[in-house]
Amino acid sequence: MKTKIACGVLALTCVLAGLSGYTVETGEVAVLSQFGKVYGTAEEGMHFRLPLIQTYTKLIVRNTNYDFNQMSVSTKDMQSILLDLKIQLTIKDAENVYKAFKTRYEEDLIRPRVNEIVQASISKYTIEEFISKRQELSTLVFKELQDEFIKYGFEVTNVSIVNHDFSLEYEKAVEAKKIAEQKVETAQFEQEKLKVEAEKRIELEQLEQEKRIVEAENKIKLATYEYQERELRAKANKIEAESLSPNLLKKMEIEKWDGKLPQVVGNGTLPVINMK
Repeated sequence: MKTKIACGVLALTCVLAGLSGYTVETGEVAVLSQFGKVYGTAEEGMHFRLPLIQTYTKLIVRNTNYDFNQMSVSTKDMQSILLDLKIQLTIKDAENVYKAFKTRYEEDLIRPRVNEIVQASISKYTIEEFISKRQELSTLVFKELQDEFIKYGFEVTNVSIVNHDFSLEYEKAVEAKKIAEQKVETAQFEQEKLKVEAEKRIELEQLEQEKRIVEAENKIKLATYEYQERELRAKANKIEAESLSPNLLKKMEIEKWDGKLPQVVGNGTLPVINMK
Protein backbone atom coordinates (compact mmCIF):
# COMPACT_ATOMS: atom_id res chain seq x y z
CA MET A 1 0.00 0.00 0.00
CA LYS A 2 2.76 2.41 0.96
CA THR A 3 4.56 1.54 -2.24
CA LYS A 4 1.50 2.47 -4.35
CA ILE A 5 1.15 5.81 -2.57
CA ALA A 6 4.79 6.56 -3.05
CA CYS A 7 4.53 5.76 -6.76
CA GLY A 8 1.50 8.03 -7.10
CA VAL A 9 3.23 10.91 -5.39
CA LEU A 10 6.27 10.43 -7.58
CA ALA A 11 4.14 10.39 -10.72
CA LEU A 12 2.29 13.55 -9.66
CA THR A 13 5.59 15.24 -8.89
CA CYS A 14 6.86 14.36 -12.33
CA VAL A 15 3.72 15.71 -13.96
CA LEU A 16 3.84 18.94 -11.97
CA ALA A 17 7.52 19.27 -12.72
CA GLY A 18 6.69 19.10 -16.40
CA LEU A 19 4.02 21.84 -16.16
CA SER A 20 4.69 25.57 -16.45
CA GLY A 21 2.57 28.06 -14.50
CA TYR A 22 1.34 31.50 -15.60
CA THR A 23 -0.96 34.19 -14.18
CA VAL A 24 -3.71 36.11 -15.94
CA GLU A 25 -4.24 39.56 -14.41
CA THR A 26 -7.53 41.39 -13.94
CA GLY A 27 -8.69 42.91 -17.22
CA GLU A 28 -6.84 40.30 -19.29
CA VAL A 29 -7.74 37.07 -21.03
CA ALA A 30 -5.25 34.38 -22.14
CA VAL A 31 -5.97 32.78 -25.49
CA LEU A 32 -4.78 29.17 -25.35
CA SER A 33 -3.22 27.23 -28.24
CA GLN A 34 -2.02 23.66 -28.56
CA PHE A 35 0.41 22.90 -31.37
CA GLY A 36 -0.54 26.30 -32.78
CA LYS A 37 -4.32 25.69 -32.79
CA VAL A 38 -6.54 27.89 -30.59
CA TYR A 39 -8.66 25.76 -28.28
CA GLY A 40 -9.96 28.16 -25.60
CA THR A 41 -9.30 31.00 -23.20
CA ALA A 42 -8.26 31.37 -19.56
CA GLU A 43 -9.71 34.03 -17.28
CA GLU A 44 -7.84 35.90 -14.52
CA GLY A 45 -6.00 33.77 -12.00
CA MET A 46 -3.23 31.10 -11.80
CA HIS A 47 -3.03 28.50 -14.62
CA PHE A 48 -0.73 25.74 -15.86
CA ARG A 49 0.35 24.58 -19.31
CA LEU A 50 2.52 21.96 -20.94
CA PRO A 51 5.71 23.57 -22.21
CA LEU A 52 6.37 23.30 -25.94
CA ILE A 53 2.87 21.83 -26.41
CA GLN A 54 0.58 24.48 -25.03
CA THR A 55 1.05 28.23 -25.45
CA TYR A 56 -0.94 31.27 -24.41
CA THR A 57 -1.26 34.91 -25.51
CA LYS A 58 -2.67 37.61 -23.26
CA LEU A 59 -5.14 40.15 -24.62
CA ILE A 60 -6.34 43.23 -22.71
CA VAL A 61 -10.14 43.03 -22.53
CA ARG A 62 -10.84 45.99 -20.23
CA ASN A 63 -12.05 49.29 -21.66
CA THR A 64 -9.19 50.83 -23.68
CA ASN A 65 -8.82 54.31 -25.13
CA TYR A 66 -7.54 54.89 -28.67
CA ASP A 67 -6.60 58.45 -29.63
CA PHE A 68 -6.81 59.65 -33.23
CA ASN A 69 -5.05 63.01 -33.36
CA GLN A 70 -5.01 65.35 -36.36
CA MET A 71 -7.26 63.08 -38.41
CA SER A 72 -7.84 64.81 -41.77
CA VAL A 73 -11.40 64.51 -43.13
CA SER A 74 -13.50 66.29 -45.74
CA THR A 75 -17.08 67.50 -45.50
CA LYS A 76 -19.86 67.23 -48.06
CA ASP A 77 -18.95 70.65 -49.45
CA MET A 78 -15.27 69.64 -49.72
CA GLN A 79 -14.00 71.59 -46.71
CA SER A 80 -11.04 70.14 -44.79
CA ILE A 81 -11.18 69.51 -41.04
CA LEU A 82 -8.51 68.23 -38.67
CA LEU A 83 -10.06 66.15 -35.88
CA ASP A 84 -8.85 64.93 -32.52
CA LEU A 85 -10.96 61.83 -31.84
CA LYS A 86 -11.13 59.48 -28.87
CA ILE A 87 -12.56 55.94 -29.16
CA GLN A 88 -13.15 53.52 -26.27
CA LEU A 89 -13.26 49.79 -27.08
CA THR A 90 -13.67 46.58 -25.13
CA ILE A 91 -12.80 43.08 -26.36
CA LYS A 92 -15.88 40.90 -25.84
CA ASP A 93 -14.73 37.79 -27.76
CA ALA A 94 -10.98 37.41 -27.26
CA GLU A 95 -10.79 34.07 -29.05
CA ASN A 96 -12.44 35.44 -32.20
CA VAL A 97 -10.22 38.57 -32.13
CA TYR A 98 -7.05 36.49 -31.79
CA LYS A 99 -8.01 34.10 -34.59
CA ALA A 100 -8.63 37.03 -36.95
CA PHE A 101 -5.81 39.41 -36.05
CA LYS A 102 -3.52 37.78 -33.47
CA THR A 103 -2.30 40.78 -31.45
CA ARG A 104 -2.28 43.24 -34.38
CA TYR A 105 -5.97 44.20 -34.10
CA GLU A 106 -5.17 47.86 -33.47
CA GLU A 107 -2.98 48.24 -36.58
CA ASP A 108 -4.96 45.93 -38.86
CA LEU A 109 -8.55 46.73 -37.80
CA ILE A 110 -9.19 49.51 -35.34
CA ARG A 111 -7.21 52.39 -36.83
CA PRO A 112 -7.96 51.86 -40.53
CA ARG A 113 -11.66 51.13 -39.99
CA VAL A 114 -12.14 54.08 -37.63
CA ASN A 115 -10.58 56.40 -40.22
CA GLU A 116 -12.80 55.04 -42.98
CA ILE A 117 -16.04 55.18 -40.99
CA VAL A 118 -15.40 58.66 -39.57
CA GLN A 119 -14.59 60.00 -43.04
CA ALA A 120 -17.70 58.36 -44.54
CA SER A 121 -19.91 59.78 -41.78
CA ILE A 122 -18.57 63.34 -41.95
CA SER A 123 -18.84 63.40 -45.75
CA LYS A 124 -22.65 63.33 -45.29
CA TYR A 125 -22.57 66.78 -43.68
CA THR A 126 -21.60 70.24 -44.87
CA ILE A 127 -19.11 72.13 -42.73
CA GLU A 128 -21.87 74.32 -41.28
CA GLU A 129 -23.87 71.21 -40.41
CA PHE A 130 -20.75 69.74 -38.82
CA ILE A 131 -20.66 72.74 -36.49
CA SER A 132 -24.38 72.95 -35.74
CA LYS A 133 -25.01 69.17 -35.59
CA ARG A 134 -21.87 67.98 -33.88
CA GLN A 135 -23.74 65.88 -31.31
CA GLU A 136 -25.81 64.25 -34.03
CA LEU A 137 -22.63 63.46 -35.97
CA SER A 138 -21.00 61.91 -32.89
CA THR A 139 -24.04 59.68 -32.43
CA LEU A 140 -23.90 58.60 -36.07
CA VAL A 141 -20.18 57.75 -35.86
CA PHE A 142 -20.77 55.85 -32.61
CA LYS A 143 -23.52 53.71 -34.17
CA GLU A 144 -21.54 53.04 -37.34
CA LEU A 145 -18.50 51.91 -35.32
CA GLN A 146 -20.63 49.76 -33.05
CA ASP A 147 -22.22 47.95 -36.00
CA GLU A 148 -18.82 47.42 -37.61
CA PHE A 149 -16.71 46.24 -34.65
CA ILE A 150 -19.27 43.95 -33.04
CA LYS A 151 -18.70 41.58 -35.98
CA TYR A 152 -15.07 41.13 -34.94
CA GLY A 153 -15.66 40.64 -31.22
CA PHE A 154 -15.31 44.26 -30.03
CA GLU A 155 -17.75 46.56 -28.28
CA VAL A 156 -17.52 50.33 -28.80
CA THR A 157 -18.35 52.08 -25.52
CA ASN A 158 -17.73 55.73 -26.36
CA VAL A 159 -16.85 58.13 -29.19
CA SER A 160 -15.79 61.73 -28.54
CA ILE A 161 -14.79 64.52 -30.92
CA VAL A 162 -12.25 66.18 -28.65
CA ASN A 163 -11.16 69.02 -30.92
CA HIS A 164 -11.35 70.23 -34.52
CA ASP A 165 -9.57 72.82 -36.65
CA PHE A 166 -10.77 74.23 -39.96
CA SER A 167 -8.70 75.24 -42.95
CA LEU A 168 -7.45 78.82 -43.22
CA GLU A 169 -9.57 79.39 -46.33
CA TYR A 170 -12.71 78.35 -44.50
CA GLU A 171 -11.94 80.57 -41.51
CA LYS A 172 -11.51 83.54 -43.88
CA ALA A 173 -14.79 82.65 -45.58
CA VAL A 174 -16.54 82.43 -42.22
CA GLU A 175 -15.18 85.84 -41.23
CA ALA A 176 -16.30 87.36 -44.55
CA LYS A 177 -19.73 85.79 -44.10
CA LYS A 178 -20.05 87.22 -40.60
CA ILE A 179 -19.18 90.70 -41.87
CA ALA A 180 -21.70 90.38 -44.71
CA GLU A 181 -24.38 89.14 -42.31
CA GLN A 182 -23.70 92.06 -39.96
CA LYS A 183 -24.08 94.51 -42.85
CA VAL A 184 -27.34 92.87 -43.87
CA GLU A 185 -28.60 92.99 -40.29
CA THR A 186 -27.64 96.68 -40.03
CA ALA A 187 -29.43 97.46 -43.30
CA GLN A 188 -32.49 95.53 -42.18
CA PHE A 189 -32.46 97.38 -38.87
CA GLU A 190 -32.26 100.76 -40.60
CA GLN A 191 -35.00 99.74 -43.00
CA GLU A 192 -37.18 98.58 -40.15
CA LYS A 193 -36.48 101.81 -38.28
CA LEU A 194 -37.51 103.90 -41.31
CA LYS A 195 -40.60 101.75 -41.72
CA VAL A 196 -41.61 102.29 -38.09
CA GLU A 197 -41.01 106.04 -38.36
CA ALA A 198 -43.09 106.21 -41.55
CA GLU A 199 -45.88 104.22 -39.91
CA LYS A 200 -45.81 106.59 -36.92
CA ARG A 201 -45.99 109.63 -39.21
CA ILE A 202 -48.94 108.14 -41.05
CA GLU A 203 -50.59 107.31 -37.74
CA LEU A 204 -50.10 110.89 -36.49
CA GLU A 205 -51.47 112.31 -39.73
CA GLN A 206 -54.47 110.04 -39.45
CA LEU A 207 -55.03 111.20 -35.86
CA GLU A 208 -54.75 114.84 -36.92
CA GLN A 209 -57.17 114.24 -39.78
CA GLU A 210 -59.60 112.49 -37.47
CA LYS A 211 -59.26 115.39 -35.01
CA ARG A 212 -60.03 117.93 -37.74
CA ILE A 213 -63.01 115.86 -38.86
CA VAL A 214 -64.36 115.72 -35.30
CA GLU A 215 -63.87 119.48 -34.87
CA ALA A 216 -65.66 120.14 -38.17
CA GLU A 217 -68.52 117.84 -37.16
CA ASN A 218 -68.81 119.63 -33.82
CA LYS A 219 -68.93 123.01 -35.59
CA ILE A 220 -71.63 121.70 -37.91
CA LYS A 221 -73.60 120.39 -34.94
CA LEU A 222 -73.23 123.71 -33.09
CA ALA A 223 -74.27 125.73 -36.16
CA THR A 224 -77.23 123.42 -36.69
CA TYR A 225 -78.23 123.82 -33.05
CA GLU A 226 -78.00 127.62 -33.23
CA TYR A 227 -79.95 127.70 -36.48
CA GLN A 228 -82.67 125.51 -35.01
CA GLU A 229 -82.77 127.71 -31.89
CA ARG A 230 -83.17 130.86 -34.03
CA GLU A 231 -85.89 129.17 -36.04
CA LEU A 232 -87.76 128.18 -32.92
CA ARG A 233 -87.40 131.68 -31.42
CA ALA A 234 -88.66 133.27 -34.64
CA LYS A 235 -91.62 130.95 -34.77
CA ALA A 236 -92.42 131.73 -31.15
CA ASN A 237 -92.19 135.47 -31.78
CA LYS A 238 -94.39 135.14 -34.87
CA ILE A 239 -96.97 133.18 -32.98
CA GLU A 240 -96.87 135.67 -30.17
CA ALA A 241 -97.16 138.63 -32.58
CA GLU A 242 -100.03 137.03 -34.46
CA SER A 243 -101.85 136.40 -31.21
CA LEU A 244 -101.72 140.10 -30.12
CA SER A 245 -104.95 141.47 -31.78
CA PRO A 246 -106.09 145.12 -31.15
CA ASN A 247 -108.84 143.99 -28.82
CA LEU A 248 -106.38 141.84 -26.86
CA LEU A 249 -103.97 144.75 -26.60
CA LYS A 250 -106.80 147.05 -25.43
CA LYS A 251 -107.88 144.49 -22.91
CA MET A 252 -104.30 144.10 -21.65
CA GLU A 253 -104.08 147.92 -21.38
CA ILE A 254 -107.31 148.10 -19.37
CA GLU A 255 -106.16 145.27 -17.13
CA LYS A 256 -102.97 147.16 -16.39
CA TRP A 257 -104.84 150.55 -15.71
CA ASP A 258 -105.04 151.36 -12.02
CA GLY A 259 -108.24 153.50 -12.36
CA LYS A 260 -106.56 156.92 -12.10
CA LEU A 261 -106.96 159.58 -14.78
CA PRO A 262 -104.14 161.94 -15.54
CA GLN A 263 -104.15 165.23 -13.53
CA VAL A 264 -103.05 168.59 -15.02
CA VAL A 265 -101.87 171.47 -12.81
CA GLY A 266 -100.80 174.87 -14.29
CA ASN A 267 -101.11 178.73 -14.32
CA GLY A 268 -103.15 178.96 -17.46
CA THR A 269 -106.83 179.61 -17.90
CA LEU A 270 -107.63 175.93 -18.29
CA PRO A 271 -109.47 174.53 -15.37
CA VAL A 272 -108.09 171.71 -13.30
CA ILE A 273 -110.01 168.59 -14.07
CA ASN A 274 -110.58 166.39 -11.07
CA MET A 275 -112.50 163.30 -11.94
CA LYS A 276 -113.38 162.79 -8.31
